[in-house]
Amino acid sequence: MKRALRALGLVAALAAPAALSAQSSDKPISLGVSGGLSLPMGDFGEGLSSGFNVTGHVYFKPASLQSLRLRGDVSYDRWTADGNSDFSFRSLGVAGNVVYDFPTESSSMVKPYVLGGLGLYNGKTTADFGSAEISGSDTNLGLQAGAGVAFQLSGFSTFAEARLVNIFSDGNSSRFVPIVFGVRF
Repeated sequence: MKRALRALGLVAALAAPAALSAQSSDKPISLGVSGGLSLPMGDFGEGLSSGFNVTGHVYFKPASLQSLRLRGDVSYDRWTADGNSDFSFRSLGVAGNVVYDFPTESSSMVKPYVLGGLGLYNGKTTADFGSAEISGSDTNLGLQAGAGVAFQLSGFSTFAEARLVNIFSDGNSSRFVPIVFGVRF
């Protein structure tokens, strides 16, 4: 987990100069990064501790659509078993979303939005038994829906967001909620 937090810090440090010099979010294509807590839910959450999420975003704003944006996500979530760091589960996902920005005054610095999308998620379970490591993985279709608030700052924007991710697999589903903070430039 320390390695992942260091990597997130490095990404933030590298992205900060670009974010500070970026123009407003009215550009047709923009990039973003986010990270935060990932909470396993329901049966999937039994026996797993809270984990972390790191996501990269690509935004596309068609000029003809006032309140809609398209967003592509590449996400990484990781959890460990309660009290046992030798057992872990990770999800690597690629999702396409539609983002609806609620109309606000043009001078407003706070802009709420909702999003929903479809993606593919590769889940991998790993158990470490001393000198032997056992792992298994599979890829499944999933849906995500969420809401957030973007904060327009001088030259860039930040956002806070929560999403419910539901991955379908062999009659079961895995659900988790990433709660993230990010920057868009």
